[in-house]
Amino acid sequence: MGRKEAGSYHPRKWTPPTYTVDEDGKVVGGYRPAGLNNWGRWGDDDTRGTANLITPEVVADAARLVRRGKVMSLALPIADDAPRWAGRRAPFHYFTMTGSDAVAGMPYWDIEPGVTFTDDYMDMALQCSTQWDGLGHWAYNDVLYNGYWVGNITSAGSRDLDVAAMKESFVGRGVLVDMPGHLGVDAVAPSTPITAEMVDAALEAQGVEVRSGDMVLVRTGHLGRWYGLTDDAARKEWFTAVPGMSRDIVEWAHTHNIAALAIDTMGVEVVPNEQPADRPHPVHHAALVDLGLTLGELWWLEDLAQECAGDGRYEFLLSAPPLNIPGAIGSVLNPIAIK
Repeated sequence: MGRKEAGSYHPRKWTPPTYTVDEDGKVVGGYRPAGLNNWGRWGDDDTRGTANLITPEVVADAARLVRRGKVMSLALPIADDAPRWAGRRAPFHYFTMTGSDAVAGMPYWDIEPGVTFTDDYMDMALQCSTQWDGLGHWAYNDVLYNGYWVGNITSAGSRDLDVAAMKESFVGRGVLVDMPGHLGVDAVAPSTPITAEMVDAALEAQGVEVRSGDMVLVRTGHLGRWYGLTDDAARKEWFTAVPGMSRDIVEWAHTHNIAALAIDTMGVEVVPNEQPADRPHPVHHAALVDLGLTLGELWWLEDLAQECAGDGRYEFLLSAPPLNIPGAIGSVLNPIAIK
């Protein structure tokens, strides 16, 4: 749609789209999924997708999983040396008032003698670290989940599909699929597609089943490799040869009614993508656009895997709501697993 011309990034020629957009911000006469999808499943105005599967009953059952009170953060440090997509700049953490300022003498002391405070700020992409990809993050042929139009995401934010709608979501049962643990390796080999069959085999070996409303976390071990890489060439290759989910995981997710899928890689799906592909990044498009399935990336799962192997339990209470940022299309977060 819109400006398109082979070999040109921004051609002068423009062909207007053939679809229209109605008063609800829905595309009329445009893309609609021909296969598996959740459009209209929770109503024509739904903006939460598979997060709807985490019902109060699912949350209550998940709370009963806590036995030891062991709390684990699944988040990366927000720091310069953490992996991030090249199109997103490094987070910028800065201070506007420090302890050394106080020692040198602050003008505030004229008002409140002896009082010291410190203050800091963060400037970063909301998908620059451990994150959720919200349902407004990816569109196909200008169409987002449930038929919403991508053109309504402006510099003022996402009017229809924003992560703030999920601010009380993603608290429930988490299930870890530890692929390296199952395969007996430190990490899944780069560019290996992780199929639904492989996931089922790992779950069976771990003695855990997936239920409706679960959040499924897949460990590949690829993120653990990052911190052992010291040169730029090796770190560049880390992004271009990545183990990840095969396309058949979309049907698996739909069949099992999972609420969210998170992984310890940069982009969920295998890189390079499997071929032939009906569209680029097929897992992202099918999950976010067709199913309304929220995706998590860059989750730190190494410590959780050790705990699960230690007690033989690969299920836990997971608390991972996004930040309450109206209009945002993604969110950095600090997911917490409790066993």
